[in-house]
Amino acid sequence: MNDEDMSEKIQAYNTPGFSLRMPDMAKLGDTMPVRAGAPAPDFEAPTLDGRVVRLAESKDRRHVVLMMGSITSPMCAIAMPAMNRLYAKFASQGVDFYLLYAKESHPGEHYPHHTSLEQKFAHARDLQRLEKVRFPILVDYLDGRIHRSYGPWPTSAFVIHRDGRLVYRSTIVSPEELEQYLGELIVSDGLRANPDRIPHTGYSERVVEHEADQAIHHRVYERAGPKAFEDYWTVFPALRGRWP
Repeated sequence: MNDEDMSEKIQAYNTPGFSLRMPDMAKLGDTMPVRAGAPAPDFEAPTLDGRVVRLAESKDRRHVVLMMGSITSPMCAIAMPAMNRLYAKFASQGVDFYLLYAKESHPGEHYPHHTSLEQKFAHARDLQRLEKVRFPILVDYLDGRIHRSYGPWPTSAFVIHRDGRLVYRSTIVSPEELEQYLGELIVSDGLRANPDRIPHTGYSERVVEHEADQAIHHRVYERAGPKAFEDYWTVFPALRGRWP
């Protein structure tokens, strides 16, 4: 890929305003490229402390929870206290947690769309500090290739089984649902380890609405800058000046 093609990919991914639109409910699952049960997209990405995390190195050893996020994502801020709690609960049970720093979902004057990796790292460090992220933050490529390989959603969540399969996916992270699933996954590990017990494999999907926390949305938009409010109200004009 030449420099011009790469530049176009970077610009197409790092949109200067709020750009994601909700598709038809029946097509939500189609927005995420990888189906549950299929091999998870491999990746390697740097952490804020200079290490490089490679998904392949977890194979046959640890399950992986991968959450997308950014400092301008209200849902990331909403979920973080509970995600920190899940990390503390499950890290000792064979589960690694990572937050992949993706694009700015509501860019503003203070935290604009990314134009360099240095800027993206700086935003990720501020997220770690301001929202007290306790588990490792990975920084995606400037063109968002890891994020895009899992889907477009700014605060989606995935679980990758230690055998390499994607076994859980959600367009919006739900710590309560994720906690239940991880508990079931740990029980499943015990079944697999006991040759006298026979497991049954199940598959499920669901569509659910989550109440939006107005106070946290307002705090995150305010942190991003006035443009974040204007972009949102342009998409939802009926809410101008009253939400968030």
